[in-house]
Amino acid sequence: MAASCTPRARRDAPMARFVLPVSRIGVALAQPTIAEDVLLAEHRPDDPSLVLALVERLARTDAAVNWQDLPITDIDTLIARLRQAVVGDHVVAEAACTAPACGERLDLSFRLGEWLADQRPRVGTLRGRGRQVECDGDAPGWYKLRADDSDVIGFRLPTLADQIAIEGSTDPVSALATRCIRPAQPRGRRAWVESAMARLAPPLATPLRGQCPHCGAEITALFQARHYCMRELYDRARFVFDDIDVLAERYHWSERAIMTLPLTRRTQYVERARQALTA
Repeated sequence: MAASCTPRARRDAPMARFVLPVSRIGVALAQPTIAEDVLLAEHRPDDPSLVLALVERLARTDAAVNWQDLPITDIDTLIARLRQAVVGDHVVAEAACTAPACGERLDLSFRLGEWLADQRPRVGTLRGRGRQVECDGDAPGWYKLRADDSDVIGFRLPTLADQIAIEGSTDPVSALATRCIRPAQPRGRRAWVESAMARLAPPLATPLRGQCPHCGAEITALFQARHYCMRELYDRARFVFDDIDVLAERYHWSERAIMTLPLTRRTQYVERARQALTA
């Protein structure tokens, strides 16, 4: 009886290297394996705990990092870079013309790398007389927003841990503000803090603009990077069980061995296995 070979459980070279925009941490992104696709296929793509699990599995750094404590902008950048490495740099976002007499569906396309380069933290004075931001020397990770000589608002950047904690909240915006702003502020003054946060850590959710090819009207569509990228990764991962079945039938590998295959080798093996089945 012929013996079957078992693939070695190791990852290939990193798919990408980059620096996170807020924390400035250098990251090497490991190739996902079938195990990561199974993880994606079995969870909601909008679950922040799923995002944490993916980042913990795939992100590599020189020093230990508590990923859930990083600013949301850094986490969203990681997910966007993962999508860029796995799917590609070109993004095609669907939109609809809002002109009353039109309503046609259309695509807005752009390069993800170029878009990320435009979302970097900004420095400079906040809009509004007498307002400035400085680090709180007594509380690491916290900032002080000075509205005038006597009015100081403390805040910190929202993290993935905050998103996980408020998951399912009936009022997530207020719940997040309670965790990240002190003392509590009315809505108007809270906008000052949100403006400061956006400069320090720009949210990866921006409007895309284009022109309707049918009627010429201007089109605006909100692009939410994490939502879009996680949905694409999820849609791609839904077929992972078909790949496992094909590999097991063709090569007689165990599920445990198949789960360790890095993306590039998994793709090559699956393609060859399918070609053999249709030959």
